[in-house]
Amino acid sequence: MSGHARISKCGLKHFYHAHRSDECGREPESLDHLRLKNQIYQICKAEGWDAQPEYQSPAGDWRADVYATRGERSVVFEIQLSKISQEELQEREEKYARDGIESYWLLRNYLDLQPYYETWGDYEIPLNFQNIDRNDLRLTHERLYYVRKGIRTIGINSDNKTLCTTKNPSTGLREWVWYVLNGDYSHYLADVKAQHQRCARLRDSVLPVLDDLTELKDKYYYYRRDLKRLYAVFKSNTWDNPTTLREEIKLMYASFKGFKDALWKVYSPKNGFVWKTNSYSEGKYRELDLVSENQISSIREQVRDLKELEARFSSIFNDLDHYLEHNGRKNQTVVHTIERGTLHKPDDIEQVIHKPDNKKQEQVIHKPNDRKREQEEKVYFEFAKVLPELTLVSQQGLRYNNPYGCTWAINKDDAIEFEQKGYGKIVNRAST
Repeated sequence: MSGHARISKCGLKHFYHAHRSDECGREPESLDHLRLKNQIYQICKAEGWDAQPEYQSPAGDWRADVYATRGERSVVFEIQLSKISQEELQEREEKYARDGIESYWLLRNYLDLQPYYETWGDYEIPLNFQNIDRNDLRLTHERLYYVRKGIRTIGINSDNKTLCTTKNPSTGLREWVWYVLNGDYSHYLADVKAQHQRCARLRDSVLPVLDDLTELKDKYYYYRRDLKRLYAVFKSNTWDNPTTLREEIKLMYASFKGFKDALWKVYSPKNGFVWKTNSYSEGKYRELDLVSENQISSIREQVRDLKELEARFSSIFNDLDHYLEHNGRKNQTVVHTIERGTLHKPDDIEQVIHKPDNKKQEQVIHKPNDRKREQEEKVYFEFAKVLPELTLVSQQGLRYNNPYGCTWAINKDDAIEFEQKGYGKIVNRAST
């Protein structure tokens, strides 16, 4: 396009368009941009490279701030001090890649960019990769662009105009350009990408195993709590076959111990699990040091065996739980007392029975016909495991002490009343 030469108020000599042109579309370059471009151009020339500023491609679809070649290598430097969209950056990068050119982008306020944190999955065990710096796993700054998008970048500190990377927050321009021209910077980025991809493969491989292991650990704590419940049921009831049941309980505990020992063996340092201390809360947590796929394969096999032990224990546990739930009886002394009906008599009747001057009433209560009628009016009632009170008192004054989860023969009217109140259910309306 046609243009004219002029000098700005600050003394800068430059050209400007003679007429406004939509075909050019170039924003005026800042003084910082011009200085950086000139410095890079001069460094490339000093290193023996053929360099050109504002080089336009033969096809005319891209223009580089500095274009340098030597032998079979072609390198471009792009200085981006203003904002640029990810889409435009990617589009311009693809053109350089298409033409077989190494491109390097200098981006302003690089360290102000929010780091990109990889999603590591929803699990409670932190991962650490041996022989790799933990910070190398965070996709920050130049790593984010190269690992995710294949774009080689470096930052520009807006305060002192030096360059910055994750490893070095203040790098000289000449030093960095030299690293680019001899290939070191490209190798650095390639190593970062290879490390990240290796870690990602190990992570993706171990996460399903950790999920299974966490689930088995949760089951362990559940079983440990429920073992106490089953043993309490066994001790608080009487059984037709106590010796056999005792052997079954011993077998259950032995099976649980095998499951427990195998679980904590998986969590051992031999597999890479180590305890760490949180520097802020002083709390302890486990961390898995990942080394190789062979390590993960070993853990996977141990978890597979652990699942079999858990299934074997679960079968014994569930069978015993079902038996104790449906076949338990209260202590025989209590059962005999219930059969005599003393616990079902209202307080006033008990007082009448024991008073010496009420023999006539006592004889009336114990008439055979009355006892038969009393028995005919009883039904079996299964009390709920959760009741509002330790002792239930019916509307007609009969008391039932501690009937939780028991099945008793009780007064028919009381059974109907308790069933309506949600205290349990009538299971057999046949008379006793």
